[in-house]
Amino acid sequence: MIPLKDQQAIQAKFAAEMAAPVKIDYFTQRETKLEAPGVTPCALCKQTQDMLKELSALSDLISLRVHQFEDDPEEKATFGVERVPGMVLRGPGPGFFKYYGIPGGTEFPAFVESLVDLSRWETLLMPDSVKALSQLKTDVSVRVFVTPTCPYCPQMARAAFMMGIVSEHVKAEVIEVNEFPDLAKRYKVEAVPLTVINDRISIPGALPEPALIEQVVKAAGAKPSKKAASGPTSQPEKPPEPPEPIERGKRRDSGLYIP
Repeated sequence: MIPLKDQQAIQAKFAAEMAAPVKIDYFTQRETKLEAPGVTPCALCKQTQDMLKELSALSDLISLRVHQFEDDPEEKATFGVERVPGMVLRGPGPGFFKYYGIPGGTEFPAFVESLVDLSRWETLLMPDSVKALSQLKTDVSVRVFVTPTCPYCPQMARAAFMMGIVSEHVKAEVIEVNEFPDLAKRYKVEAVPLTVINDRISIPGALPEPALIEQVVKAAGAKPSKKAASGPTSQPEKPPEPPEPIERGKRRDSGLYIP
């Protein structure tokens, strides 16, 4: 799944930058040739598991546990996993993050960086953003819809996880929308990245950090600081990057090749 030269580079990166253990709980579906009513076969579960096995083998600090979605209701309920392929990512800090689908194409490098972020439990967010998020008192869900060919999706996906590192009240998850057409329909995903906050606020495109933080803080019911407030209603520092229309069936350009 992961080319040898990329494995060597990732292994060196993990050795140099990872600081603490990262746990990956992977939820999959048992392979079967039988079709059951109401059950949709998981097209990329095996490929996702193979990729995670290769990735976890590149560092002793990454542990991988595999769960059968239908056979492990307790773990599924603990993490709130609702579909497959799904993974739960945990670092040394409180809380956890979810990723649905396979992180291929442009998402793969960001996924690797996020594993390092979790291991170090540190964020690249600006001090004002950290201050605003640290004041959250209630939970807020942040869902980022992505595709493997979107150039702006990785920064929004990584930002969601970083917000969760700052505040355990931010419940972050990333969803590869091509694999879940039911979610694309439910959330009216026409282009990516699309960030949905508390299932109420939909933000298309790559938003500047201050504007994103403002929307998250507002959704949680807290008052954003003046420096952190720079959302759509108050002229962001720079315009949002335009969202990319979803193109289905397009080749995933990355060191990770998906059949």
